[in-house]
Amino acid sequence: MKNQLLTTHKFVIASSVFISSLLASSCTKTETQPFEQESKARISSFKIVNTSKEIIGAIDNETKTITVTLPEGLYMTSLEPEIEVASGATLKQGTDTLITNMVDYFAKGRTIEYPVTATDGSTATYTLIVKSDQPALHVQEISSDPNAPVIYDQSNWYTTNTLYIYNNLISYPYIATYESDLELARASLVDKDGKEYPFKQASTANPPSVASAYMNLSLNNIEGRLTGPANAPVYNKVPAAGDYYVKVRYYSREETLKNPIRIIYNN
Repeated sequence: MKNQLLTTHKFVIASSVFISSLLASSCTKTETQPFEQESKARISSFKIVNTSKEIIGAIDNETKTITVTLPEGLYMTSLEPEIEVASGATLKQGTDTLITNMVDYFAKGRTIEYPVTATDGSTATYTLIVKSDQPALHVQEISSDPNAPVIYDQSNWYTTNTLYIYNNLISYPYIATYESDLELARASLVDKDGKEYPFKQASTANPPSVASAYMNLSLNNIEGRLTGPANAPVYNKVPAAGDYYVKVRYYSREETLKNPIRIIYNN
């Protein structure tokens, strides 16, 4: 009898615990997350098609960005996009045109946007980001000592002073033709206040035509140095005597030498 009572007592306790658990479970609040419908105003595909091999853009629908990365050695001055949008959506007319002046894009920055509108009235604007796997220039200094700049005497018009800016690597992926240098290579002298004096042209060279890759700049080829007609040129003291830093750019890469050069006039 005692054992029976103990068994019955245990059953009652177990049953109470089970029922309490059921009650507790039934009181637990269940939160239902609302279904977030994918926006219909979206770009589904973006690629650059004026290259030998199509370049596919990486689309981020969260940040509304499209990233295009140009491979090393590819220097496109313009990009032709091919854009596809979600079913029923439309891309703003005229935004899928040729992207030009890519050197300016890398040098100065530019916002390129693609507005999309869906049939339900929703809108989204995607921003294009163009990157390049072009290696850094890694240029060598002209003046080895910042306190003792290399001096260039610009007193006489017939003196040809040329700056040679060598790369640390023997070879650099310059195209190194006259036409490509006009499009891709830029340089300027920068004074202590940040004012720039652009060169009209920068030239590049690469092995095997030379022993080591470099960019060369003629100081007589600075804008404002030579004025007047071809039969009566006037050589001006531009820039003025002083210390200047050399800034060079090739396509997406830019570098300013840390040590200055010095220009003097003895007349």
